[in-house]
Amino acid sequence: MPTPTPRHAELLEHRAEFPLLEAAVYLNTCSLGARTERSRRHLEEFLSGWDNLGARAWYREWLGELTALRDDFGAILGVPGSEISLAASVSAALAVVASTLDPLHRGDDAALGRLRDAGVPVGSGPRKRVVTTALDFPTIGHQWLARESLGVELVVVPTGDGLTVSVDDIAAAIDERTALVAIGHVFFTSGALNDLDALSAVCRERGALLLVDAYQATGLVPTNLGTSDIDLYVSGTLKWLHGGPGTAFLRVRPGLWDALLPTTTGWFSSARQFDFAVDALDLAADGRRYELGTPSVPSAAIARGGMELVREIGVERLSERTRDLGDLLIALADARGLEVRAIRDPERRGGIVAIGADDPRSVVNALADEGIIVDFRPGIVRCSPAFYNTEAEVERLVDRLAFHLGGAGVTVS
Repeated sequence: MPTPTPRHAELLEHRAEFPLLEAAVYLNTCSLGARTERSRRHLEEFLSGWDNLGARAWYREWLGELTALRDDFGAILGVPGSEISLAASVSAALAVVASTLDPLHRGDDAALGRLRDAGVPVGSGPRKRVVTTALDFPTIGHQWLARESLGVELVVVPTGDGLTVSVDDIAAAIDERTALVAIGHVFFTSGALNDLDALSAVCRERGALLLVDAYQATGLVPTNLGTSDIDLYVSGTLKWLHGGPGTAFLRVRPGLWDALLPTTTGWFSSARQFDFAVDALDLAADGRRYELGTPSVPSAAIARGGMELVREIGVERLSERTRDLGDLLIALADARGLEVRAIRDPERRGGIVAIGADDPRSVVNALADEGIIVDFRPGIVRCSPAFYNTEAEVERLVDRLAFHLGGAGVTVS
């Protein structure tokens, strides 16, 4: 069978913008996106402002850069930047979200009434249940496991095939006790895309909120939050946005702002933060109401460089190129007799292709010694070619995987 030919070869013109690609065959974007030189320039501008302006840089430059970063996120998600809340990490964003749900877990009548006013068909009584899946990242579950002393029940829906969890199985776990369904847009091991429209419909019908962890999707899977029913969306810049660690964000559907009131908060959530009033808390009228303390401006500067490139290329083209490279990887791995643990349909797959391995750590270490960078998770070598990878790099990866795993077939040159 002929191997697929990836589209958008013109995107390889951007390889020169990524110093890491000169140092290694880098196929690990799902763990950490390579840094673009644009991020270095943005960081240097931040340092220059610090050197030349000192604290005045906050007012002359840095607050504007934070606003521009919110606009960047909003632009690729189809919503105004004013709906975006900046966070230091997805964990920090989830802590804020969890604080808004504590009254629901208690069955607070006023909180339930606010949700009903927002169009969420909740009844009376506590909603102590949070539903997630066995394939989701631990951060999703830990936030509510930490609230078990408050009576919160975390329900983990199992996977039958190790790749997916069906909407029907998730729906079966949602009842009148469920406050929230929390799930990844793309599962971090199998790369499987979840049907968010179907999940939204089930949640809306049963009075549960839907939270989507989109860290493995943002910048890769075209998403329009402006036309979706997703209630809460969290993501960050570490992976497919090429923005490094230290910057994440949250988007709460605006219709829920008056219903979901945070009790984990900080001075950036204030409507009048520069009044410096210690005895008053008036939440900002936009997405900033869910922010915490002072954002990391150096991290934001780096993130702006990555976002500049993502916006310039466009998520649709990034998606097509990356999924095509995934198809190529799967076809070559099949030909070499490797165990592919991935979704075959590219429309249902993000940027991850997993290869089964009994001792994946040793395989990943051996590949690293040869200058090929991938990652491992229990039982798999996790590969994630991105738009800047060449077909030859994917071929070399599969060739060396076959060598280390004992795969069959003719060596690829």
